[in-house]
Amino acid sequence: MTGKPNTSRLAEHAYEAVRDAIERGELAPGDRISEYKTADWLNISRTPAREGLLRLQAEGLLAHHPRRGLVVASIDSEALKEIFVARELMERSLAGQAARNASGPELDQLMRLVEAEAGMAEDREAMIRHNREFHGHIRTCAHNRYLLKFTGTLEDIVAADRRGTSLVDLARRHAVIEEHRALAEAIVARDVAKSEDRAAFHIRQSYAARLKLKMPEG
Repeated sequence: MTGKPNTSRLAEHAYEAVRDAIERGELAPGDRISEYKTADWLNISRTPAREGLLRLQAEGLLAHHPRRGLVVASIDSEALKEIFVARELMERSLAGQAARNASGPELDQLMRLVEAEAGMAEDREAMIRHNREFHGHIRTCAHNRYLLKFTGTLEDIVAADRRGTSLVDLARRHAVIEEHRALAEAIVARDVAKSEDRAAFHIRQSYAARLKLKMPEG
């Protein structure tokens, strides 16, 4: 009676541990990972390790390589385009729903996040962490659990390739601070249309900055 819940709990532990290692850059795109190594690393059996890795594969963070087996997924230009098209649609909707549905305390917290970010431009790692917190809070404000889940999965896939984040660029970090403020102010004003437009603009700018970093200098 206790075996299945315990396996499920350990599988969740494996999923979270590997996902966090990817997000922190400890596992890079192309790195090989297996249920054996995961089980040994986390001191668990192979079954929950395998279940955790299968979940990460289903979410796109891991991929099967024909010769190397399971590896941390890389994002090619076509996949990146598809991801950002989906993100723009979902983030636009989330921003509009946040403007409609957020509670007063949630809006207050959103502005506190904006104020905290104002002095972070010189600290890349702080900005990366704060960026996820900011967008995560907007998803919470929207009160739509399904969009919260799906958008979070897309963000995890993009975040896994830390070398490609547009936040490596100082000018982009300054721009992000201003875009976040404009988006937050529209949500706090409960202006649905403006919130949607500013969210879409922010995602398009992030995509453009990401493409610029991937392109060689001409």
